[in-house]
Amino acid sequence: MRDTIVASNGSTDVRILLTGTTIMTMGPRGVVRGDLLLSGGMIEAVGPGLADQVGAAIVIDASQTCVVPGLVDSHLHAWEGQLRGIAPDADFGRYWALTHDGIAQHYRPEDMAVAERLSAAHALNAGTTTFIDNSHNSRTRDHSNAAIEALIATGIRAVYAAGGAQAGDHDHQFPEDLLRLRDEYFCGGQGLVTLRMMDVMPSREAWTFAAEHGFDLCAEMGSWVPGIESLADTGLMAPGHTYNHCSGFSRTMWQAIADSGAAVNLVPRSDSQYGLGGFSPVLEANRLAIQEGISSDNELSYAHDMFTEMRTLLTVQRGLSFTAELAGEADVPRPYGVADVLRAATVGGALNAGLQDEIGTIEPGKKADLVLITLDDVTTRLRGSDIGAVVTYGSPAVVDTVFVDGQVKKWGGELVGVNYDQLAREGEASRTYLLEQFGVTTDGLHVGL
Repeated sequence: MRDTIVASNGSTDVRILLTGTTIMTMGPRGVVRGDLLLSGGMIEAVGPGLADQVGAAIVIDASQTCVVPGLVDSHLHAWEGQLRGIAPDADFGRYWALTHDGIAQHYRPEDMAVAERLSAAHALNAGTTTFIDNSHNSRTRDHSNAAIEALIATGIRAVYAAGGAQAGDHDHQFPEDLLRLRDEYFCGGQGLVTLRMMDVMPSREAWTFAAEHGFDLCAEMGSWVPGIESLADTGLMAPGHTYNHCSGFSRTMWQAIADSGAAVNLVPRSDSQYGLGGFSPVLEANRLAIQEGISSDNELSYAHDMFTEMRTLLTVQRGLSFTAELAGEADVPRPYGVADVLRAATVGGALNAGLQDEIGTIEPGKKADLVLITLDDVTTRLRGSDIGAVVTYGSPAVVDTVFVDGQVKKWGGELVGVNYDQLAREGEASRTYLLEQFGVTTDGLHVGL
């Protein structure tokens, strides 16, 4: 069956029928027990008894799985792919010293390319079918070209948010180079990869450029950015903006974000790991009914795993909610359940990517970006709630099958179309080169930099 399914990749006339599964649509129909029909990269039908109604199709017995929409990482620095795990105890100062003030300055275009391929492989393996790639180390035009071409080749769905290097010698080609990138790579219609602007240190000038030239943008947002709340008075906040972190904001700033229609993603592990405000400000989003996405930020200190992000957000939100209630605060958001964090990782992610009409829920007419979770693994077999099993027991290890745009990217627990051993060796060679240029060897990596 694997060979048949893989051989169908790229075919627009093959129909695939998943039978007897539990489908967490994350849409109006809720949880559906039945079948799921895919055709031409799209979801054609959802419901019971489809096997009796469908003609020719590849039929997959999915009775030992549940299906969720492809997970969406709303903010990932994919260019750091080969640096994964080098600094497990880093705070933000150490992160910045290692990356922008250090290793980043030695990146060649080929290092950007292997990083994108590694990040995409780790994401797909973990059930993440889309990520917003906040790429803030494009030191030259060739760096941007290499990153985009590698990202497109992986077959993952992505938003490439292009941004310039943050320190050291570089070409200072942004934001003007966005116009070239759009003309050279993104003028032929919408493929799996789309383009945005990344704004690391948000400013009126950058946001004006984005508005004048029709670019959506991603911005690192928090109270550490000088004058950040003054941007609320510019009238430049808009739908199509995606804001990362959002720590330390006043209620006025949160209201401005809500009024603007901008999307927000929280970073449950990163905020605490690096000291960016302590805990993600999820209650502030809750109070204004902002549907947040969630994101992993980078792999410098921990592995890409949206299941862990969901569980961390669940714990943080419930803890903050209970604490606020005990303190006698008014307007305390209710404690989250497992469906709330799965919604953040799917529906909320789609909003952050600007793809809510295409992904995020399992409905006819949407893209076939899907994840099949095995329910007969040691960690999932003895379960009560299926959605609880996904969120509270899920991990990359129980991601059995992944579809992106109807294409099989993981099957039977193994990546498809990726020679990971070769890719890992390329990543190790790139990392060794970068660290040597930075002035350290890999001998001490087992204790972390």
